[in-house]
Amino acid sequence: MTNPQHGGDNPPILFLHGVFGSPGLMRPWLEYFDQAGFAGVAPALPGRDPSDREVLRRTGIDECLEVALAAYDALGTEAIVIGHSMGGLIAQKVAAARQCRALVLLASIPPGVLWPQLRPLPHLLPILPAVLAGRPFLPGERTMREVPLSTLTRAEQDLIVPRLVPDSGRIFRAMSLGAPSVRVDAGAVRCPVLCVSAGADRNVAPWISARLAARYRAEHQIHPGLPHWIIAESALPQVAPPVLRWLRDTLELPGSSDAGG
Repeated sequence: MTNPQHGGDNPPILFLHGVFGSPGLMRPWLEYFDQAGFAGVAPALPGRDPSDREVLRRTGIDECLEVALAAYDALGTEAIVIGHSMGGLIAQKVAAARQCRALVLLASIPPGVLWPQLRPLPHLLPILPAVLAGRPFLPGERTMREVPLSTLTRAEQDLIVPRLVPDSGRIFRAMSLGAPSVRVDAGAVRCPVLCVSAGADRNVAPWISARLAARYRAEHQIHPGLPHWIIAESALPQVAPPVLRWLRDTLELPGSSDAGG
């Protein structure tokens, strides 16, 4: 998904979606930053849009990174990278491989072992065979409602759940084991970093988010009542404005009185 509007003096933004997601679920963020004067692009990671289990069967972190780097390079200039969940992990790898203007991590997966929390553990057991075998999978509706979407209203969950797509068991296995493919050289990330985490996140524990922020000496914005799906449209008025302010302040960009300001 691309936005054809020009960002003027603002750098463009590469948005990277997360697990079980697709570019369409990032649309509220693209529209918000477009109104604030930032052109944006949100590529589909392999096998997600359109959903293709055969592609997912062959897809790991490296294949996702190839797509992200190609989209970044196509922007033709140093850009901002914003990633959610697994997209945050890929965003860290992009920032380590390219000179970016800034990196924003939204409920990001860490570049190491993703330690499970106790509460959602019963939801992880049914998907364990697919993860260990590296097979594509999509958890059941109840798991989606009670884990990544946990604190969203039932009505908003009803809108999101049908749009979620299968994901790669190979990627989940790599993240769960802290495989070499998920590692990131923190010293190679030379741009400013902002970590944004959800206090009610049942996928990424708060201590993991805090450690991630410390890793990059990043400012850490915490939203206590939000779940892992911090990109939800209902959360946009709470989460996006502080991100925009941080970008403008950190990169010394001009302010705006429009709806994005």
